[in-house]
Formats: sequence, C-alpha cells, structure tokens
Amino acid sequence: MANLATANLMHRKTRTAVSVTAVALQVATVMLLIGLANGTLGAIGERLQSVGADVILQPPDASLILGATQAVMPERLMDLIREVPGVRAVTPVLNWHVSQLKGSPESLNLWAIDSGSFATLSGGLDLVAGHGLAAEGDLVVDTLLAASRSLRVGEVLHLLNRDFRVAGISRAGSGGRIYARLEDIQQAVGTPGRASFFLVKGRTARDAAELAGALEGRFAGYKITPIAQVSKALQDNAVGLTQFKRALTALSVVASFLVVLLAMYTAILERTREIGILRAMGATQAWVLRLVMIESAWVCIGGVVAGFGLAVAGRLALLHLFPAEEILLTAQWAARAAALGLVGGLIGSLYPALLAARLDPVRALTFE
Repeated sequence: MANLATANLMHRKTRTAVSVTAVALQVATVMLLIGLANGTLGAIGERLQSVGADVILQPPDASLILGATQAVMPERLMDLIREVPGVRAVTPVLNWHVSQLKGSPESLNLWAIDSGSFATLSGGLDLVAGHGLAAEGDLVVDTLLAASRSLRVGEVLHLLNRDFRVAGISRAGSGGRIYARLEDIQQAVGTPGRASFFLVKGRTARDAAELAGALEGRFAGYKITPIAQVSKALQDNAVGLTQFKRALTALSVVASFLVVLLAMYTAILERTREIGILRAMGATQAWVLRLVMIESAWVCIGGVVAGFGLAVAGRLALLHLFPAEEILLTAQWAARAAALGLVGGLIGSLYPALLAARLDPVRALTFE
C-alpha cells in the first residue's frame, strides 16, 4: 500500500510539489514568526544579564518592554536605593528607542548612562575601538551595529534632532545597541534629572531574590524584577503575545487543512475510475481510506521536512538583511509547527478519503 501511495504522488509531481511547498511555507512561517518574537524578548533578558546587574527597578505598573522607554524616575532615587541593605552598586539608565539611523529605518535601543556608576556596576563598556563616553555628544555603538551599518569611530550621526559623534565601538551582547551620556539624552528628549529604570547589583549574585525583597520593602508599588527572571516575565506578560501565538497556531492548522483538502479532493476526482477498478478487484472501503490517508501523510511529512529547511534558510536571510534582530528557532516550536502541519493536513484529508472509500464501484467505472 505504501508503494502504491508513493507511486500516486510521483505520478502527479506538480500537484504533490505544490502541496508540499504550501505545508512547508506554513511550518516555516510559524517557526520564523514565533522565533522572532521569542528571540527579541529573550535577547532583552540576556543583554540585561550581561551587564552584571541583579535587579531592575522600574516605575509602578511599568512594562518591561514599553515602560522601559519612559523617562519618569528621578535620579535622586539612587541615594535611597544605595541605603537598602545588600545593595553594592546602582546605576540609572534612560532607555530610548531609535527608529532611524543614517536615513534608514531601524529599531534600536539607546542606553543613556552615567559612566561612573555604570562602570562600578558592570565594569564598564567592553571597547574594541575608540574610547568611552568622555565628552558631550559622544556615542558608543556595538560591533554588530557598527558592522551592519558601516559605522566608524569619529563618524557623526544625527539622532534626536542633534548631532552625535561615534567615540567608540563596544563588544555586542550587553545592554543597548547604542550608548550615550545620560545628561545628553536627558537634554535631547526634555527630561532633565530623569531615568527609565535603575539597575541594581547585590553583594553576591546568590542574594538577588533577597535583594529584590529588600527593595520591594523600601519601594512599595514599584516594579522590581530579578534580572534572571526578566526573560520569563517578558514571555508571560508581553501584551498580545499569547493571543498572537494562539491566532498563528489556528491559522496554521486551517492553512494545512485547506491545502491538503483541496489537493486530495481534486486527486480523488481525477482518479475516480482508478478507485472503481480497485474496488472491483476487492479493495475494501477501509483499504481505500488508508491509501488516501497515507498519501496525505507523505505530503505533510515532506512539507514538514522542507519547512524546517525553509525556516533555517529564512533565518539566515533575515539576519543578513537585519543583523540587529534576534530570531530563536527552538526544538519546542519546531515540534509544534510540525504537529500543526501534520494534524491540519490529516484532518483535511478525511473528507476526500471518506469520499473515495464510499465510491460505488459500478458508477466509478462508468465515470468520465
């Protein structure tokens, strides 16, 4: 039976190729879109962890994503935070979203920092060229952004309606893509003496939970999150992300269902006489049903395998075009995408399979 199913698929190569491609595109789309969402959120947590802080302190009811660009916290809170038992270092960060760079649209986080307190907490910027934020208008960009946009030390960039100069290039993977002096960005965006959040470092990394508890006791109502929990908190609380995943899952099943339904239905119509001959030779309804389902399964399996390849190729292409983006392809979502393609396809094949199984042999043999 498996050989007959394979022969039927190979006999109609164009339809089989189109069906496999459609399932593959559905699998790859799910993997890439979810990978982009998870990668972006995961990168935020990883970049925060790389700074060396243990806790992030934000305004009340702030979002880890949207609230991070609101410069509403007074810098003077630094002195109060230092008084909390267990605090070793604290630094303010004004996080701002850069939507355009060198005339091209971008989506980058700019971190405006106080160089002294930031160096105490993190050890300072890991520079590979140039120098740090020493003078007014200085910027430091990371190696990934510098390479993707051909930025050089000494180059002038127009941001926030004023000119800045690239003073140095730091190793990528920590904090923001761009660093600037806190006072420069405060002046540029009209928020003097304000920050988006504070990064706090405890005396030891093991005391992060205890430190967060101490800060919550002192700053009741503020959003206080251990850095190690940021990635999970982003996944759990990102507005609309759960709904997006559910909608994408539903659309994936529907797409596979319709593709396989249409392909197998037209195949049954074309093979009516062939099925009539099989029935006349003694093939049972169950046998015909299994034959169609096996053909559908091969289409879905081929689509899943091709989808994995498309997802990997798509990730490489997107990272080449947009190096600053993060796309995380995980085994968990690969398995889910495969299951969605298989389930949707097999459900879609049920009606054509039942239709083929119930064909009357006499009428099928006279079908034109």
